Amino acid sequence: METTQIICPKCNSNEVIKRGILKTEKGDRQRLGCNHCNHRFILNTPFKRMRNNEKVITATMDMYYSGMSFRKINKHMNQFYPTSVNPSTIYRWIMKYVGVMANFTDKQQIRIGKNLQGDEVEYHRRTNTNKKGVEKNWFIDSIDTYTRFLVYSVYTRKRTPETITKFYKNVKKRTGEQVEIVSTDGLKLYPRALKKTFGLKLYHGGETASTSPIIHNITKSDSGRFNYKIERFHNTLRERTKVMRGFHGCVDSAQTILKGFEIYYNWIRENMALENATPSQIAVPQVQIQDKNKWLELINRGYNGN
Repeated sequence: METTQIICPKCNSNEVIKRGILKTEKGDRQRLGCNHCNHRFILNTPFKRMRNNEKVITATMDMYYSGMSFRKINKHMNQFYPTSVNPSTIYRWIMKYVGVMANFTDKQQIRIGKNLQGDEVEYHRRTNTNKKGVEKNWFIDSIDTYTRFLVYSVYTRKRTPETITKFYKNVKKRTGEQVEIVSTDGLKLYPRALKKTFGLKLYHGGETASTSPIIHNITKSDSGRFNYKIERFHNTLRERTKVMRGFHGCVDSAQTILKGFEIYYNWIRENMALENATPSQIAVPQVQIQDKNKWLELINRGYNGN
């Protein structure tokens, strides 16, 4: 099994060496030292007290976001590992470690192009596993057309002016002053939200004013125009979520699952349009994932605050 490259939590250098053993009540701990800044530290592990090892846990997460259902993963793992992995256990691993990875990925500064595309996908979430009935929810997202980086996404119960405005506040927070054009469909909630967040200015006729800091590019399908980059991402997303048979349970659960897909799309999955690079390799050039097991490195970095 490959080991994750250790990064110094103080200076982010990879010049880390072993500095002896620390005796504790819970056993011996490896002490590490950084040759770059002389910082000494003990590397915590996010897999402590887990019955399955880190390779099994990250392998099941990769299979899940690559398109396999919980039950298919369970059947596959039982064929090759002596210890069975229950579908509910895989679900709990995702609920636990997606948040750990987000502690790292959400803090990274991104370098993107000038054009963002935003849209929403309608989902029908099953509110109870044992009863019939669904609730219409929305997955709202924004993608950079240059790097294909998914800037921000959220799974929400309703598509309201407040929801759209809050969404673009988070997009603005992540992108700063890099954006010049925001492309959306003709939903009437967008101009108001962009006015409150990006400072969009419009003439009375609805055209973007010359003094506006951004241009709002409205594309309508009935005119034969599409936001192709985000539509391609949605095709990838639908391909994955169509086997989920509806999100079960609470909105937070659905949000965590799709947050995991955002991380998978940005940091794990190679994009053919980017010559088999990941969007993060272009949008976050200061961070390059070294380990072949990218899930493991992201979890360790998120857990140790790197």
